[in-house]
Amino acid sequence: MDNQPNEASIAWREWGDTAFESSLTERKPVLLALTATWCHWCHVMDQTSYSDSRVIQSINSGFIPIRVDVDQRPDLSSRYNQGGYPSLVFLDSAGAVIEGKIYVPPDDMIHLLDKVRACYPNAFQKGLPTEPAIDTSQVHNGRASHLVRQKIDALYDPIYGGFGDEPKQPPWEGIGYLLSEYQRTGERRLRNMACRTLDGIFNGLYDNRDGGFFRYSVTRDWRVPHYEKMLVTNARLASAFLTAYQITRRTAYKTAAAGAIKYMTETLLDPTTGLFWASQDAEEEYYGLPWKDRESTVKPSIDTTIYTGWNAIAAGAISHFSGVVGATSYLKRADYVLETLWEEFESNNGLGHILGESRDQPRYLADHVYAFGAYLDMHQISGSGENLRRAQSLLDSIHQLFSDPSGGFNDVSRGDTPVHGIKPVLENALLAEGLTKLAAITGRDEHQTTAKNTLEALGSVVPGRSYMGPLGFRRMEEDEEKLFLPAGFAWTRVLDGIEGGMVHIVVVGAKTDKATKGLFGAALRLRTPGMVIQNLDPETDAGMVGQLGFPVSAPPAAYLCIGTKCLPPIRDPAELLKSIRQGDMPVSL
Repeated sequence: MDNQPNEASIAWREWGDTAFESSLTERKPVLLALTATWCHWCHVMDQTSYSDSRVIQSINSGFIPIRVDVDQRPDLSSRYNQGGYPSLVFLDSAGAVIEGKIYVPPDDMIHLLDKVRACYPNAFQKGLPTEPAIDTSQVHNGRASHLVRQKIDALYDPIYGGFGDEPKQPPWEGIGYLLSEYQRTGERRLRNMACRTLDGIFNGLYDNRDGGFFRYSVTRDWRVPHYEKMLVTNARLASAFLTAYQITRRTAYKTAAAGAIKYMTETLLDPTTGLFWASQDAEEEYYGLPWKDRESTVKPSIDTTIYTGWNAIAAGAISHFSGVVGATSYLKRADYVLETLWEEFESNNGLGHILGESRDQPRYLADHVYAFGAYLDMHQISGSGENLRRAQSLLDSIHQLFSDPSGGFNDVSRGDTPVHGIKPVLENALLAEGLTKLAAITGRDEHQTTAKNTLEALGSVVPGRSYMGPLGFRRMEEDEEKLFLPAGFAWTRVLDGIEGGMVHIVVVGAKTDKATKGLFGAALRLRTPGMVIQNLDPETDAGMVGQLGFPVSAPPAAYLCIGTKCLPPIRDPAELLKSIRQGDMPVSL
């Protein structure tokens, strides 16, 4: 990465022990600049504050300056994000936050630098506060779930959808939670909350001219986008809209999902590698042009970095889309991405964050969790045993690299921790969901046990925090609340799924049989991200068929199960579709 786009006189350093040792010996605070390639205001700050001679002199003489790209170092972003980018964070020699701001103009920057330097280190206590020991035996997950629901109700915007005021982020985890709860309870209010949110996102953030969704809205009503387009945003929203289409049958939602997939595969697809680039820049002048003028104007630049986890998320969204609409070409695209990720995994004994640079990078839990989930998805859709074996290998690697003896999984592998380890609620919850699916697919109860233990390990912080670990990374309570929301959504959704029983559709029949193919096609159209489907061939999978209690010698049939309870065999695809949804009534066994 180029650490000096417009501020060549600032002596930026790399993040690492050397910088913090200098902070200690020189008695200077660390100035951490969190930036992003796609971030408009990051570029503005480069051209103003970081190019101001007074600022340059003050930083070089009084601070240990470190510049980090947040996409390349998500661990630092999760710890030190101050509510947006650019984030400017002052740290002591132990990595605790002294002061944090987002965009600061030159004159204000001078005052801020003077203030911090004048008081450091005497006015600031060094070191992060220690997380108090928690008696996990006293954790009541039911109460934690209740508190999450209370916060969801308190933050939901009944006029425009979404959560909170401005700026407003697309809450794909929130949408997933609302839709899964609606499926589980039949409560129309939850469906309406999800639909109002999706309608606002599509009407405000979708680019009808060039395709794709913008990253977020500056305003509460979704109408003023911030113009960067991210791979991960489009992949997540594609899956959210597709799930909503499956549940509501509103064709507009399928159209929105298709638009996001098309943008990913046409604009962000690297023709050389067959993988997906990271993002497209927020060039406000371009997006302010009339549509007819965009055609003859150079399009916003693309960050061609290829991130492992984002490609796994993209593969999962594309495979989901393929299963629902029956587009085999998309399934081949997703399969190719996962094949490439697997080659990277085997070559480097784990997944690096940026493809092609694995050997020199920290290992992140998120990348491994997203890949684990994508291989499980591909196994369900394609029936490939190889993808199931790959998912199990990823799980073994996750245990080796990230497991914590006290429960849960750390965000960075052992030996790569940036200062202090943390356990992120979101990735732990998504891992628990994958473990639950794996338990259903393999019949191995230990995966379900690990899933429950993982959720319980973090249950004590879920009502208000996005991570478990030392306190003091973020000083602003409202920012932690914003970061908490997707974590809380995921944790509660997965917990409810485990306690209530996951929906599992098992098609038993020869995979070459026409009747089997019809039933499995119907199951694919029904499969939402929280559901498991499986096609078991009595000849090759006789042991698993018997273990699950299904007859080996019988005509092809589908079995709809919730937890350990199953409906009688279904042999008509149309009947299977009806059994999942009768109008607006949820499945009831």
